[in-house]
Amino acid sequence: MNGTECRQRIRRFQEVIHTLGLDGAFIFQAADLYYLSGTAQSCHLFIPASGEPLLMVYRDVSRAQAETALSQVIALKNFREIPLLLAEAGRHGLKCLGLEMDVISLNLFRRYQELFPDCQWKDVSRILRTQRMVKSDLELDALRYAAGRHAEVFKYISNVIRPGMTELEIAAEFEARARRLGHQGTKRFRGQEQGLIPGIVAAGANSAMVSCYDLPLAGSGLTPLYPMGPGWHRWEKEEPLLIDYAGVYGDYTVDQTRIYLDKGAPAVLQKAQEVAVEIAARVAEEARPGVTAGELYDLAVKMAGIAGLSEHFMGHGRQMRYIGHGVGLELNEWPVIAMGDKTILEEGMVFALEPKFVFPGQGSAGVEDTYVVTEKGAVSLTY
Repeated sequence: MNGTECRQRIRRFQEVIHTLGLDGAFIFQAADLYYLSGTAQSCHLFIPASGEPLLMVYRDVSRAQAETALSQVIALKNFREIPLLLAEAGRHGLKCLGLEMDVISLNLFRRYQELFPDCQWKDVSRILRTQRMVKSDLELDALRYAAGRHAEVFKYISNVIRPGMTELEIAAEFEARARRLGHQGTKRFRGQEQGLIPGIVAAGANSAMVSCYDLPLAGSGLTPLYPMGPGWHRWEKEEPLLIDYAGVYGDYTVDQTRIYLDKGAPAVLQKAQEVAVEIAARVAEEARPGVTAGELYDLAVKMAGIAGLSEHFMGHGRQMRYIGHGVGLELNEWPVIAMGDKTILEEGMVFALEPKFVFPGQGSAGVEDTYVVTEKGAVSLTY
Protein backbone atom coordinates (compact mmCIF):
# COMPACT_ATOMS: atom_id res chain seq x y z
CA MET A 1 0.00 0.00 0.00
CA ASN A 2 1.43 3.36 -0.97
CA GLY A 3 1.76 6.28 1.40
CA THR A 4 -0.92 8.39 -0.25
CA GLU A 5 -3.51 5.63 0.09
CA CYS A 6 -2.55 5.06 3.73
CA ARG A 7 -2.81 8.75 4.63
CA GLN A 8 -6.20 9.08 2.94
CA ARG A 9 -7.62 6.12 4.87
CA ILE A 10 -6.32 7.40 8.20
CA ARG A 11 -7.58 10.93 7.54
CA ARG A 12 -11.10 9.66 6.77
CA PHE A 13 -11.09 7.61 9.96
CA GLN A 14 -9.78 10.51 12.03
CA GLU A 15 -12.47 12.85 10.76
CA VAL A 16 -15.18 10.54 12.07
CA ILE A 17 -13.66 9.78 15.48
CA HIS A 18 -12.97 13.50 16.00
CA THR A 19 -16.63 14.26 15.27
CA LEU A 20 -17.64 11.64 17.87
CA GLY A 21 -15.44 13.23 20.52
CA LEU A 22 -12.85 10.48 20.79
CA ASP A 23 -9.23 11.27 21.66
CA GLY A 24 -8.13 8.34 19.51
CA ALA A 25 -8.55 4.63 18.88
CA PHE A 26 -6.57 1.43 19.23
CA ILE A 27 -6.56 -0.94 16.25
CA PHE A 28 -5.35 -4.53 16.61
CA GLN A 29 -7.48 -6.78 14.37
CA ALA A 30 -5.45 -8.00 11.37
CA ALA A 31 -7.62 -6.79 8.48
CA ASP A 32 -8.25 -3.36 10.04
CA LEU A 33 -4.59 -3.09 11.01
CA TYR A 34 -3.49 -3.82 7.46
CA TYR A 35 -6.12 -1.48 6.00
CA LEU A 36 -4.82 1.46 8.02
CA SER A 37 -1.10 0.71 8.22
CA GLY A 38 -0.09 -1.73 5.47
CA THR A 39 1.15 -4.39 7.88
CA ALA A 40 -0.50 -7.21 9.81
CA GLN A 41 2.38 -7.93 12.17
CA SER A 42 1.62 -8.29 15.89
CA CYS A 43 0.92 -4.64 16.66
CA HIS A 44 -1.21 -2.14 18.52
CA LEU A 45 -1.91 0.85 16.31
CA PHE A 46 -2.90 4.06 18.04
CA ILE A 47 -4.67 6.56 15.81
CA PRO A 48 -5.23 9.95 17.47
CA ALA A 49 -8.17 12.14 16.48
CA SER A 50 -5.57 14.36 14.85
CA GLY A 51 -1.87 14.03 14.15
CA GLU A 52 0.41 11.11 13.37
CA PRO A 53 -0.51 7.53 14.31
CA LEU A 54 1.82 5.43 16.45
CA LEU A 55 2.45 1.79 15.50
CA MET A 56 3.66 -0.24 18.50
CA VAL A 57 5.05 -3.58 17.35
CA TYR A 58 5.59 -6.79 19.34
CA ARG A 59 7.20 -8.53 16.40
CA ASP A 60 8.61 -8.26 13.90
CA VAL A 61 9.60 -4.59 14.12
CA SER A 62 11.92 -4.60 11.11
CA ARG A 63 9.32 -6.31 8.96
CA ALA A 64 6.59 -3.93 10.10
CA GLN A 65 8.82 -0.96 9.30
CA ALA A 66 9.44 -2.34 5.81
CA GLU A 67 5.75 -2.97 5.17
CA THR A 68 4.04 0.09 6.62
CA ALA A 69 3.80 3.58 5.20
CA LEU A 70 3.56 5.07 8.71
CA SER A 71 6.44 7.15 9.99
CA GLN A 72 6.19 6.38 13.72
CA VAL A 73 6.98 2.70 14.28
CA ILE A 74 8.43 1.56 17.60
CA ALA A 75 9.08 -1.69 19.47
CA LEU A 76 6.61 -2.82 22.13
CA LYS A 77 8.18 -5.12 24.74
CA ASN A 78 5.01 -5.74 26.73
CA PHE A 79 1.42 -4.58 26.82
CA ARG A 80 1.85 -2.42 29.93
CA GLU A 81 4.29 -0.19 28.06
CA ILE A 82 1.54 1.29 25.92
CA PRO A 83 0.65 4.31 28.16
CA LEU A 84 4.34 5.16 28.57
CA LEU A 85 4.99 5.00 24.83
CA LEU A 86 1.97 7.18 24.16
CA ALA A 87 3.12 9.70 26.75
CA GLU A 88 6.59 9.81 25.18
CA ALA A 89 4.87 10.54 21.87
CA GLY A 90 3.04 13.46 23.46
CA ARG A 91 -0.30 11.74 23.99
CA HIS A 92 -1.47 12.66 27.50
CA GLY A 93 -4.83 12.94 29.23
CA LEU A 94 -6.71 10.43 27.10
CA LYS A 95 -10.31 10.33 28.32
CA CYS A 96 -12.31 8.69 25.50
CA LEU A 97 -10.88 5.99 23.29
CA GLY A 98 -12.18 3.61 20.64
CA LEU A 99 -11.78 -0.13 20.18
CA GLU A 100 -13.01 -2.69 17.64
CA MET A 101 -15.71 -3.96 19.98
CA ASP A 102 -17.12 -6.48 17.50
CA VAL A 103 -13.95 -8.60 17.61
CA ILE A 104 -12.14 -7.76 20.85
CA SER A 105 -11.98 -10.49 23.48
CA LEU A 106 -13.21 -9.81 26.99
CA ASN A 107 -9.71 -10.51 28.29
CA LEU A 108 -8.06 -7.92 26.01
CA PHE A 109 -10.76 -5.34 26.76
CA ARG A 110 -10.16 -5.71 30.49
CA ARG A 111 -6.42 -5.28 29.97
CA TYR A 112 -7.07 -2.00 28.13
CA GLN A 113 -9.35 -0.90 30.98
CA GLU A 114 -6.57 -1.57 33.48
CA LEU A 115 -4.13 0.53 31.44
CA PHE A 116 -6.54 3.47 31.22
CA PRO A 117 -8.81 3.17 34.28
CA ASP A 118 -10.34 6.66 33.92
CA CYS A 119 -11.11 6.31 30.25
CA GLN A 120 -14.46 5.87 28.52
CA TRP A 121 -14.59 3.37 25.65
CA LYS A 122 -16.54 3.47 22.42
CA ASP A 123 -16.92 1.04 19.53
CA VAL A 124 -15.16 2.05 16.31
CA SER A 125 -15.77 -1.19 14.41
CA ARG A 126 -18.84 0.21 12.66
CA ILE A 127 -16.84 3.26 11.57
CA LEU A 128 -14.16 1.10 10.01
CA ARG A 129 -16.53 -1.38 8.42
CA THR A 130 -18.53 1.47 6.91
CA GLN A 131 -15.39 3.14 5.57
CA ARG A 132 -14.15 -0.11 4.07
CA MET A 133 -17.39 -0.64 2.12
CA VAL A 134 -16.35 1.82 -0.58
CA LYS A 135 -13.26 0.63 -2.41
CA SER A 136 -10.56 2.91 -3.77
CA ASP A 137 -9.15 2.57 -7.28
CA LEU A 138 -6.19 0.70 -5.81
CA GLU A 139 -8.52 -1.76 -4.10
CA LEU A 140 -10.62 -2.24 -7.22
CA ASP A 141 -7.48 -3.07 -9.19
CA ALA A 142 -6.57 -5.65 -6.54
CA LEU A 143 -10.06 -7.15 -6.74
CA ARG A 144 -9.89 -7.35 -10.54
CA TYR A 145 -6.56 -9.15 -10.25
CA ALA A 146 -8.08 -11.67 -7.82
CA ALA A 147 -11.08 -12.16 -10.12
CA GLY A 148 -8.83 -12.83 -13.10
CA ARG A 149 -6.83 -15.46 -11.22
CA HIS A 150 -10.02 -17.12 -9.95
CA ALA A 151 -11.46 -17.24 -13.47
CA GLU A 152 -8.45 -19.27 -14.57
CA VAL A 153 -9.14 -21.82 -11.84
CA PHE A 154 -12.81 -22.21 -12.75
CA LYS A 155 -11.87 -22.59 -16.41
CA TYR A 156 -9.37 -25.27 -15.48
CA ILE A 157 -11.73 -27.19 -13.21
CA SER A 158 -14.51 -27.18 -15.84
CA ASN A 159 -12.17 -29.16 -18.12
CA VAL A 160 -10.99 -31.55 -15.42
CA ILE A 161 -14.07 -32.65 -13.48
CA ARG A 162 -15.86 -35.81 -14.47
CA PRO A 163 -18.49 -38.08 -12.91
CA GLY A 164 -16.97 -40.65 -10.60
CA MET A 165 -14.64 -38.21 -8.86
CA THR A 166 -15.21 -37.66 -5.16
CA GLU A 167 -15.98 -34.19 -3.86
CA LEU A 168 -12.63 -34.24 -2.10
CA GLU A 169 -10.78 -35.13 -5.31
CA ILE A 170 -12.46 -32.23 -7.12
CA ALA A 171 -11.60 -29.89 -4.25
CA ALA A 172 -7.97 -31.04 -4.36
CA GLU A 173 -7.78 -30.29 -8.08
CA PHE A 174 -9.35 -26.87 -7.58
CA GLU A 175 -7.20 -25.89 -4.63
CA ALA A 176 -3.94 -27.14 -6.17
CA ARG A 177 -4.54 -25.07 -9.28
CA ALA A 178 -5.54 -22.03 -7.21
CA ARG A 179 -2.41 -22.28 -5.06
CA ARG A 180 -0.21 -22.45 -8.14
CA LEU A 181 -1.80 -19.18 -9.25
CA GLY A 182 -1.12 -17.49 -5.92
CA HIS A 183 -4.17 -18.24 -3.77
CA GLN A 184 -3.43 -17.62 -0.10
CA GLY A 185 -4.94 -21.00 0.81
CA THR A 186 -7.24 -19.46 3.40
CA LYS A 187 -9.73 -16.61 3.79
CA ARG A 188 -10.30 -13.94 6.39
CA PHE A 189 -13.70 -14.03 8.07
CA ARG A 190 -14.51 -11.35 10.63
CA GLY A 191 -15.57 -12.72 13.97
CA GLN A 192 -14.66 -15.64 16.17
CA GLU A 193 -12.63 -18.57 14.85
CA GLN A 194 -14.95 -20.89 12.96
CA GLY A 195 -12.66 -23.38 11.23
CA LEU A 196 -13.67 -22.10 7.80
CA ILE A 197 -12.09 -23.87 4.85
CA PRO A 198 -11.42 -22.06 1.51
CA GLY A 199 -14.56 -23.31 -0.21
CA ILE A 200 -17.28 -25.86 -0.83
CA VAL A 201 -17.51 -28.75 -3.28
CA ALA A 202 -20.78 -30.67 -2.91
CA ALA A 203 -22.58 -33.06 -5.26
CA GLY A 204 -26.12 -34.34 -5.40
CA ALA A 205 -28.07 -34.20 -2.15
CA ASN A 206 -24.92 -33.05 -0.34
CA SER A 207 -25.22 -29.71 -2.11
CA ALA A 208 -28.44 -29.13 -0.17
CA MET A 209 -26.95 -29.92 3.24
CA VAL A 210 -26.88 -27.14 5.83
CA SER A 211 -24.76 -26.79 8.94
CA CYS A 212 -24.06 -24.52 11.90
CA TYR A 213 -23.02 -21.65 9.63
CA ASP A 214 -25.31 -18.86 8.44
CA LEU A 215 -25.24 -20.18 4.88
CA PRO A 216 -28.02 -21.51 2.66
CA LEU A 217 -25.94 -24.67 2.13
CA ALA A 218 -22.62 -26.01 3.32
CA GLY A 219 -21.91 -29.53 2.01
CA SER A 220 -21.24 -32.48 4.27
CA GLY A 221 -17.65 -31.83 5.27
CA LEU A 222 -15.37 -34.61 6.47
CA THR A 223 -16.17 -34.66 10.20
CA PRO A 224 -18.73 -33.14 12.60
CA LEU A 225 -16.15 -30.62 13.85
CA TYR A 226 -15.71 -29.32 10.28
CA PRO A 227 -19.30 -29.57 8.97
CA MET A 228 -18.69 -27.75 5.72
CA GLY A 229 -17.19 -28.42 2.31
CA PRO A 230 -16.29 -31.58 0.40
CA GLY A 231 -16.84 -35.10 1.65
CA TRP A 232 -16.24 -38.60 0.28
CA HIS A 233 -19.35 -38.69 -1.91
CA ARG A 234 -18.72 -39.50 -5.59
CA TRP A 235 -20.29 -37.16 -8.09
CA GLU A 236 -22.58 -39.17 -10.34
CA LYS A 237 -23.92 -38.27 -13.75
CA GLU A 238 -27.21 -36.32 -13.58
CA GLU A 239 -26.38 -35.02 -10.07
CA PRO A 240 -25.85 -31.28 -9.55
CA LEU A 241 -22.31 -30.30 -8.60
CA LEU A 242 -21.73 -27.12 -6.63
CA ILE A 243 -18.32 -25.42 -6.44
CA ASP A 244 -18.25 -22.33 -4.20
CA TYR A 245 -14.85 -20.78 -3.45
CA ALA A 246 -13.47 -17.53 -2.14
CA GLY A 247 -10.59 -16.39 -4.33
CA VAL A 248 -7.88 -14.75 -2.23
CA TYR A 249 -5.05 -13.70 -4.53
CA GLY A 250 -2.88 -10.96 -3.11
CA ASP A 251 -4.71 -9.30 -0.21
CA TYR A 252 -8.23 -9.07 -1.62
CA THR A 253 -11.05 -11.58 -1.85
CA VAL A 254 -13.65 -12.36 -4.49
CA ASP A 255 -16.40 -14.92 -4.05
CA GLN A 256 -17.78 -17.12 -6.81
CA THR A 257 -20.06 -20.13 -7.21
CA ARG A 258 -20.79 -22.31 -10.19
CA ILE A 259 -23.28 -25.17 -10.29
CA TYR A 260 -22.84 -27.81 -12.97
CA LEU A 261 -26.05 -29.45 -14.14
CA ASP A 262 -26.23 -32.37 -16.54
CA LYS A 263 -29.13 -32.44 -19.00
CA GLY A 264 -30.52 -35.34 -17.03
CA ALA A 265 -30.68 -33.40 -13.76
CA PRO A 266 -34.15 -33.00 -12.20
CA ALA A 267 -36.32 -30.48 -14.06
CA VAL A 268 -36.93 -28.45 -10.90
CA LEU A 269 -33.20 -27.84 -10.56
CA GLN A 270 -32.96 -26.80 -14.21
CA LYS A 271 -35.77 -24.29 -13.67
CA ALA A 272 -34.27 -22.99 -10.44
CA GLN A 273 -30.93 -22.47 -12.13
CA GLU A 274 -32.51 -20.34 -14.84
CA VAL A 275 -34.40 -18.30 -12.25
CA ALA A 276 -31.25 -17.75 -10.18
CA VAL A 277 -29.41 -16.38 -13.20
CA GLU A 278 -32.38 -14.09 -13.96
CA ILE A 279 -32.46 -12.83 -10.35
CA ALA A 280 -28.73 -12.10 -10.37
CA ALA A 281 -28.99 -10.16 -13.64
CA ARG A 282 -32.00 -8.11 -12.50
CA VAL A 283 -30.60 -7.31 -9.05
CA ALA A 284 -27.27 -6.27 -10.57
CA GLU A 285 -29.08 -4.01 -13.00
CA GLU A 286 -30.93 -2.29 -10.14
CA ALA A 287 -27.88 -2.02 -7.84
CA ARG A 288 -27.19 1.67 -8.44
CA PRO A 289 -26.10 4.43 -6.06
CA GLY A 290 -29.04 5.57 -3.93
CA VAL A 291 -30.77 2.18 -3.80
CA THR A 292 -30.89 0.45 -0.41
CA ALA A 293 -29.59 -3.06 0.14
CA GLY A 294 -32.99 -4.10 1.49
CA GLU A 295 -34.72 -3.06 -1.73
CA LEU A 296 -32.49 -5.41 -3.71
CA TYR A 297 -33.28 -8.25 -1.33
CA ASP A 298 -37.01 -7.61 -1.70
CA LEU A 299 -36.68 -7.68 -5.49
CA ALA A 300 -34.95 -11.07 -5.39
CA VAL A 301 -37.56 -12.54 -3.05
CA LYS A 302 -40.36 -11.25 -5.27
CA MET A 303 -38.82 -12.86 -8.37
CA ALA A 304 -38.38 -16.18 -6.55
CA GLY A 305 -42.05 -16.01 -5.54
CA ILE A 306 -43.26 -15.28 -9.06
CA ALA A 307 -41.35 -18.37 -10.21
CA GLY A 308 -43.09 -20.46 -7.55
CA LEU A 309 -39.83 -21.23 -5.72
CA SER A 310 -40.17 -19.15 -2.56
CA GLU A 311 -39.91 -22.03 -0.12
CA HIS A 312 -36.57 -23.10 -1.61
CA PHE A 313 -34.95 -19.67 -1.95
CA MET A 314 -31.78 -19.23 0.11
CA GLY A 315 -32.40 -22.43 1.98
CA HIS A 316 -35.31 -24.65 2.91
CA GLY A 317 -37.03 -24.51 6.29
CA ARG A 318 -34.74 -22.06 8.06
CA GLN A 319 -34.01 -19.74 5.13
CA MET A 320 -31.29 -17.11 5.05
CA ARG A 321 -32.54 -13.52 4.93
CA TYR A 322 -29.82 -12.22 2.65
CA ILE A 323 -28.75 -12.67 -0.97
CA GLY A 324 -25.32 -11.09 -0.88
CA HIS A 325 -22.46 -9.80 1.23
CA GLY A 326 -19.60 -7.37 0.90
CA VAL A 327 -16.11 -8.66 0.12
CA GLY A 328 -12.64 -7.17 0.25
CA LEU A 329 -9.93 -7.89 2.79
CA GLU A 330 -12.47 -10.16 4.48
CA LEU A 331 -15.15 -12.47 3.13
CA ASN A 332 -17.97 -11.07 5.26
CA GLU A 333 -17.72 -7.31 4.78
CA TRP A 334 -20.49 -4.75 4.41
CA PRO A 335 -22.85 -4.08 2.71
CA VAL A 336 -25.05 -7.08 3.36
CA ILE A 337 -27.85 -7.40 0.80
CA ALA A 338 -30.39 -8.44 3.39
CA MET A 339 -33.99 -8.09 4.46
CA GLY A 340 -34.67 -4.61 5.79
CA ASP A 341 -31.08 -3.41 5.46
CA LYS A 342 -31.07 0.39 5.10
CA THR A 343 -27.52 0.71 3.73
CA ILE A 344 -27.60 3.05 0.74
CA LEU A 345 -25.44 1.82 -2.10
CA GLU A 346 -22.56 4.01 -3.26
CA GLU A 347 -20.35 3.81 -6.30
CA GLY A 348 -17.32 1.65 -5.51
CA MET A 349 -19.06 -0.70 -3.10
CA VAL A 350 -18.26 -4.35 -3.81
CA PHE A 351 -20.43 -7.32 -2.92
CA ALA A 352 -20.91 -10.98 -3.79
CA LEU A 353 -24.43 -11.69 -5.04
CA GLU A 354 -25.54 -15.30 -4.50
CA PRO A 355 -29.18 -16.19 -5.26
CA LYS A 356 -29.45 -19.92 -4.53
CA PHE A 357 -32.19 -22.52 -4.29
CA VAL A 358 -32.07 -25.57 -2.02
CA PHE A 359 -34.02 -28.80 -2.53
CA PRO A 360 -33.44 -31.29 0.31
CA GLY A 361 -32.66 -34.78 -0.98
CA GLN A 362 -32.06 -33.52 -4.52
CA GLY A 363 -29.47 -30.76 -4.47
CA SER A 364 -29.13 -27.06 -5.15
CA ALA A 365 -29.12 -24.51 -7.94
CA GLY A 366 -27.82 -20.99 -8.17
CA VAL A 367 -24.96 -18.72 -9.01
CA GLU A 368 -22.57 -16.30 -7.27
CA ASP A 369 -20.39 -13.54 -8.63
CA THR A 370 -18.63 -10.51 -7.19
CA TYR A 371 -19.87 -7.09 -8.34
CA VAL A 372 -18.83 -3.46 -8.07
CA VAL A 373 -21.51 -0.76 -7.90
CA THR A 374 -21.40 1.81 -10.70
CA GLU A 375 -23.74 4.58 -11.88
CA LYS A 376 -25.15 2.14 -14.44
CA GLY A 377 -25.68 -0.74 -12.04
CA ALA A 378 -23.47 -3.41 -10.55
CA VAL A 379 -20.80 -4.79 -12.90
CA SER A 380 -19.46 -8.30 -12.37
CA LEU A 381 -15.77 -8.62 -11.59
CA THR A 382 -15.80 -12.43 -11.75
CA TYR A 383 -16.47 -14.40 -14.90
